[in-house]
Amino acid sequence: MERVAVVATAVSLAVIVVTLSVVIGFKQDLNEMLSGATSDVVVTSPQSRGTLSSVGIERNEELESIFDHDHDIERFTAYTAKEGVLKSDDNIVGVVLKGIDTLYNTHFFEQHLTEGVMPRIGNEPRSKDIVMSRSVADRMSLTVGDRVEMIFVDENSEILRDRFALTGIFETGVDVIDMSIVLTDMRNVARLYDGDPTIVTGYELWLSEGADTAKVAARLNDNFDELFFDTGINAEAFTLQQIFPDIYGWLATHDLNALVVVVIMTIVALLNIITSLLIIVLEQRRTIGILRSMGATRGMVMRLFIFRALFIILRGVTWGSVIGIAICVTQHLCGIIPLPADGYMLTVVPTALCWDWWLATVAITSLVCLAFMVLPALLTTKITPAEAIKFD
Repeated sequence: MERVAVVATAVSLAVIVVTLSVVIGFKQDLNEMLSGATSDVVVTSPQSRGTLSSVGIERNEELESIFDHDHDIERFTAYTAKEGVLKSDDNIVGVVLKGIDTLYNTHFFEQHLTEGVMPRIGNEPRSKDIVMSRSVADRMSLTVGDRVEMIFVDENSEILRDRFALTGIFETGVDVIDMSIVLTDMRNVARLYDGDPTIVTGYELWLSEGADTAKVAARLNDNFDELFFDTGINAEAFTLQQIFPDIYGWLATHDLNALVVVVIMTIVALLNIITSLLIIVLEQRRTIGILRSMGATRGMVMRLFIFRALFIILRGVTWGSVIGIAICVTQHLCGIIPLPADGYMLTVVPTALCWDWWLATVAITSLVCLAFMVLPALLTTKITPAEAIKFD
């Protein structure tokens, strides 16, 4: 029975450790991907709500000085974007052509570049290079070096066409990024807005580590209200949670799922340990009677069985921690278990090395199990020497 209790505790704790690691990993990986492809905070016109619209905002020194003077903003850059359609003889794919300048940090896309190079930005004469995802390139049957036509619709509902050279292919594994973003020089997109370089779609802001995005966005919006009354420039800051509410809402459901798993596995461990200890107490009635007849108090006998329960719990917790953490570390380093990107937006099961959460889990599980062990241990106080010996 001790072995059964140890195994049940180990399996339960291992499942809890893996569950927490996967849930936290999903949040961290998706947030890192989305902030890398966009940013932590996006500033656009209020009508855009952090995405695309025909309403841009004017580049302004007073607006950019707000970013410069905010201690939580590490860097920022303007961008332009235009919805369009990639067209070939056989296929069409709707994408967002995103224009960037030399200040844009392309490190995220360079990390996920699988073929070719990033587009030339800021060159003279202006280059017409683009990079796209592997998913879009395969759907369009394109390879690095091919030229591709894009079709746009301007504000007057007129059809605009342009041709670009594919210089690189990236792959992030996040469908919402891979199936939408195509990068190019900002001037290529500005031409689609009558070539006015002072009008941009918005600004992308990257925050310093540990900054609260919601508080930063709220503080910026307070400053933008004053700016609107002073200059008439209408801008609003949006967090990733506001731009991608479906994704973050989906992640929030994982918190509930994780809580259910943790509660169920904790109950399983408790039931097995309590059952095992009850059986041990019943099997040791004669021993309890002898100890009592030799002068042992009820408290001494009760502590004896609590220490035995603690030994069972520590063995189970130790094995469960080792097994659970080993699984998480192996998946984190090797990515053995894959995921369908169309359903989960990531290509492998993410596991975060959340040592603080693991330590808290081990401590709380041990304390909860030990607290419930008092119930079967109390049974020993009801056994009298005469009854125990007579029973035997």
